[in-house]
Amino acid sequence: MRGLPHMTLGVVVGIVVAAAAVLPGPTTASARAQPPVTVPPGVGVPADYRMPPTTFGVGYDLGKVIPLSNGTQITADVRYPTDPATGGPAVGPFPVVVNLTTYGALNGVITSAITSVFDELHIALPDELKDARRILNQATSQQDVLVRRGYIEVIADVAGTGSATGAWNPAAAEDGLDGTELVDWAARLPNSNGNVGMFGYSFPGVTAMRTAEQERPGSPLKAMVIHNTPNDIYKSLVTHDGMFSPILLTADIPLVQYLGVLGPLLNLPLTPQIVAQALIDHLRAAFASPDSPLLKLFDAYQDGSFAHKDQWWAERDFGPHLDRIAQNNIPTYFVDGIWDLYQDGAFQNYAQLQNIAAGRPQYGPMDPNQKGDPRFQLLQGPWYHVENGAGPYVRMDTDPITVAWFDHWLKGIDNGVAQDSQTLHVVDQSGHGANTTSYPFREAAPTTYRLTAGTLGTESSAAGTPPDQLTYSPVDNPCNRENFEQWTAGLLQFVLNLVDINDPCAANNVGPQYGPTYTGPPVDAPTIVAGPATLSTYISSTVDEAALQVYLDDVAPDGSSSNITGGAQLATARTLDPDKTWRTSTGAVLSAEHDLSSAGDTPLTPGQITQLDIRLRPTYFRLEPGHRLRVRISTGNFPSSFPAPTKIPGLLGSTVQIFHDADHPTTLVVPLAPADELHL
Repeated sequence: MRGLPHMTLGVVVGIVVAAAAVLPGPTTASARAQPPVTVPPGVGVPADYRMPPTTFGVGYDLGKVIPLSNGTQITADVRYPTDPATGGPAVGPFPVVVNLTTYGALNGVITSAITSVFDELHIALPDELKDARRILNQATSQQDVLVRRGYIEVIADVAGTGSATGAWNPAAAEDGLDGTELVDWAARLPNSNGNVGMFGYSFPGVTAMRTAEQERPGSPLKAMVIHNTPNDIYKSLVTHDGMFSPILLTADIPLVQYLGVLGPLLNLPLTPQIVAQALIDHLRAAFASPDSPLLKLFDAYQDGSFAHKDQWWAERDFGPHLDRIAQNNIPTYFVDGIWDLYQDGAFQNYAQLQNIAAGRPQYGPMDPNQKGDPRFQLLQGPWYHVENGAGPYVRMDTDPITVAWFDHWLKGIDNGVAQDSQTLHVVDQSGHGANTTSYPFREAAPTTYRLTAGTLGTESSAAGTPPDQLTYSPVDNPCNRENFEQWTAGLLQFVLNLVDINDPCAANNVGPQYGPTYTGPPVDAPTIVAGPATLSTYISSTVDEAALQVYLDDVAPDGSSSNITGGAQLATARTLDPDKTWRTSTGAVLSAEHDLSSAGDTPLTPGQITQLDIRLRPTYFRLEPGHRLRVRISTGNFPSSFPAPTKIPGLLGSTVQIFHDADHPTTLVVPLAPADELHL
């Protein structure tokens, strides 16, 4: 949830919540398409953990202007605990939680002011609206759940956004340098105890990570809670292994630039001294600068340098700097969803930090017997970008994680959250949870299926078996999970959750599906698809390029199906990165990582058979007895995945052959675990 939706959706949900206070209770179970289940205690935090009671009210100190050493002036709002008896500032000192956002600090203040009314009036909300309120407060970086329990909260505008001066340079290292100065400023606030945490949901998570990698030993920054944040921004937001995925960037960049014009005007009563400079800076950066994010987006659509992971995007890969988070001892708790925009980002951040802490190769798989470092933890569940802990599948209040984590690391409270070496917490779509450690999952055995004529099996086709053929089309059946929910951040499902409806385009595969399918045998016991997978295939194309889209589905005994995960691959971006690609003990590719720089592009030779290793994003999904895995292959899924527009004319009319004979076996390597080995 980025830019303008933060303000408008916050107001809309506030109105809905207000109406709910006088309307009948939540929808009855019989009216629900699929009622969400509640995660059992003990997943993510100790089973006996309870958040401490609220003690304080919430006070506001708005319109703070913070001059930085580079000449930029960023704006911040401060919320602090108040004494309920007097309404004045409570006796401290208190830790400080900092949020550095592109969404507009004032937008968060507006949202929190609306939603806090229900606390003040002691209005009980139905579960669906509790979830919406919690997510809005997390996403707009305004959490009463912290302030009322004894935290000062600072929300500040990233340079060049909101009402801060400067030029917006998305996710730049400079944001981290600004963040370190903001952390120091926050540590010196009146009534601060000097300990600072950072919270970030989506882009504020990016700025928190940028800040942590720029910090030094002994910094006031002592802990972070990070929701829905990537490991490699390019791989999550720009392309899926070469296939362009522009939905969010196309909406987000113009919206942030628009808010950059609106922000100074909205803040005029609070920060009149910098309004003119901020407005001039924002307009110049958006429309008159060669470094404008809008121009970079236009360049990417034309398959220019910003369509590839060259220098600009390589600088926005967190991997090369994660070691600083471990070295600076900044404990970090990640929360994410298996259908998030950044589906594999949290898994990679977690595994890489665990490997760094253990002195192992950062980009390799964790050792199956590796003991988890409790400073770095991850909760992953069946959620989209804007619905962590909400339906339609599973409900889980994620606020206790935030409170417990900061209470331990910022207040020194021994609440058990950092005592267990089982540091990887996962929840499947049926609500079963597990606490484990290693990623890839120690409990999940890489299982190899061979694609034959319509089936997934253990035997390859005979020599001379004809290949399957696909005629290029950028369009698939648009009614699917990726188009309607995953790559649109789950905004529609966020609204549908209010009335307990599961988006029908995401809940099941609907209507005709393009491309050949390959279906496996039924499982005879509950089974978890756990972790990354790879489809290794042999293809030929009638042109020097090919585009493939792969879906991994769950097929029920009645023939209905739903999507588990998927992947995409542009053939010219097929070169593997050997240092980051994971293989099984037999040498098969388990998790493919590609060289996505322009230098890594390798055109096909028309008619020549070529191997592709297609990365399927990691998942944690339960197969019930009698259900089967199915692979489907198509050539695109517009508008969420397609080649750069300049490449499409050259692909129209082309055909791809998918080989699966004895000499060219196409295989799916997927990790499967007995459910009883992972469930609590």
